[in-house]
Amino acid sequence: MDTKIYATPAATFTERAEDYELKVTLPGIAKEEVELHVEGHTLTLKTASKYQNPAGFRAVAGEFERSDYAMSVELPEMADVSKLEAKCAAGILTVTVKKRPETQPRKIAIG
Repeated sequence: MDTKIYATPAATFTERAEDYELKVTLPGIAKEEVELHVEGHTLTLKTASKYQNPAGFRAVAGEFERSDYAMSVELPEMADVSKLEAKCAAGILTVTVKKRPETQPRKIAIG
């Protein structure tokens, strides 16, 4: 049983014409510390910070504490979960999910 306490990161989920975009703030977390997986239409994120004070140093005071994060997002039925792309830069994880082609608006020719 996982008894670790996780923080929920700030996130924004937007819909665009051809895809969905999830942006998550992960301050101080390297991309190697992020676990991202999808099951059905549920996208789950979990981090495990590996930060340690440098050798020979000990914290004597501080207001900043590194957190581990976890969250799940239910993706819309129109999302093509086989077409997920993720990148992490400058503390922001961006996940792009394409919409299934058959759900996209299309113009119908009149004969």
